[in-house]
Amino acid sequence: MAALTMTFFKLQHRGFCTILCIALWLACAGKKAGGQTLTFLASSSVQSVQVSNQVTISIDVTNLTGIPLANLAITDSLPSSVTISSVNPDVTFYAAYGNTATFSLSQFQYGQILQISLNVKPTVAGFLTNVITLYTPSLLTNSETNLLIAVTNQTIQANLGVSFQIPTVPVFTHDLTSYGITVTNAGPNAAPDVMLTNTLPPGALLIGITPSSLAYSNSSGTLIFNLGTLGADSSTNLSVAIEPTSSGTLPTHASVGSFLVTNISYLNTQAQTNFTVLAFVSGVLEAFTNSVQVVDPQTGLEEQTILVTNLTSTNVPSARVFVIGLNNQLYNAAGTNNGNPFVYYPAPIPPAQTVQLLLQFNPRGAFVLTNGQLEAYPSPLPDLSPPSASGKNPALTLTGPFRLSNGGMLIEFPSTPGKSYTVVYSDNPEFTNAQVAPPSIVAPANILQWVDYGPPTTKSVPTNSLERFYRVIAEP
Repeated sequence: MAALTMTFFKLQHRGFCTILCIALWLACAGKKAGGQTLTFLASSSVQSVQVSNQVTISIDVTNLTGIPLANLAITDSLPSSVTISSVNPDVTFYAAYGNTATFSLSQFQYGQILQISLNVKPTVAGFLTNVITLYTPSLLTNSETNLLIAVTNQTIQANLGVSFQIPTVPVFTHDLTSYGITVTNAGPNAAPDVMLTNTLPPGALLIGITPSSLAYSNSSGTLIFNLGTLGADSSTNLSVAIEPTSSGTLPTHASVGSFLVTNISYLNTQAQTNFTVLAFVSGVLEAFTNSVQVVDPQTGLEEQTILVTNLTSTNVPSARVFVIGLNNQLYNAAGTNNGNPFVYYPAPIPPAQTVQLLLQFNPRGAFVLTNGQLEAYPSPLPDLSPPSASGKNPALTLTGPFRLSNGGMLIEFPSTPGKSYTVVYSDNPEFTNAQVAPPSIVAPANILQWVDYGPPTTKSVPTNSLERFYRVIAEP
């Protein structure tokens, strides 16, 4: 980056009469005839650029002279090998004569700041020399600087690639879900100005991008990211959160590249994957209540049991049960869909069989649950594989379990208020077939109790298992 600051003294190189006249004029105007400064900064967005790539020239001028300046003119003379693509003139007048850009202000007030930017593209290799000149008849000296930028035909070799990570859990229409994109540079050089393009699955609504600080544009479902410089033998990851509104096998596409890079890739600079979105099938399962709501003195939650029946002659691998119109009041919800909370029955339901689930509500209130607010749909068995109990999320030391009078199992463990914890259970001490018990729990205090009542949190009531073992993992 090139920069220049110029200081002007109005009372220079003139005879005594001129000095006296100017001093009298300043005195009449109420000004001091001291050093008067017009700061002038010229800079470029890069020090070197490849042919046909854009570079931005910035010119900043500040009037600290103590007086208004009349007819300020700024001229940027560029060589014939450069084209001016656009300007941002924060001035009253701009004119271009070939490769010379001129900006002017009839009055440049004391304390005023003038900012100008030009976007230019060099067409041949060599040095791009800017001659930038400031002139105002209010000052006795012009200002001029040369801004030098190297233009090269040298190519940068890198090995860019892109890949997808799509969810392994079943996704239904209006689920909130996400997929990952990884961009890799296998070298040998760092790749500048890496651009990533991703086309959303058809009908998907964009919910957000992680990291949230990553800037992007969205044009009719096509996302464009400027990832900046990606070093050799490095990679970067982002996550795209969406809400699919239609079912089917929905494609999503991504591509990565850089105008400054000659890609010697054995990696794929383009990737496509299919995002499978399921539709809910009615008429297979029926859900209805079979109890009144009661408050559990152990947990303080309001509870109600419901029954889910398989109406067909075929096996249902799993079930989702929605409570319509409950918003976030369903305490043991595993997730939401289109604003409605749902729980899993995380085990198969044989033909013509009925299973019982316990719904928990918080805060307690006069919520009356009707059968019309329950909707049950068949679902693939959810992936409830537990996270690793090592590294950043070690298993905690538990107290218990203790069997309650109603057949539930209670465990207790130390916790940090506001932190999330995941309970994992198994029928053997080696946890070879362990499953997560959704949902995760946010600790309200430094000691947390959790009760296993069976479905939907676990796949069966504890009394139906010969043995049940528990672990609690603190989420990172």
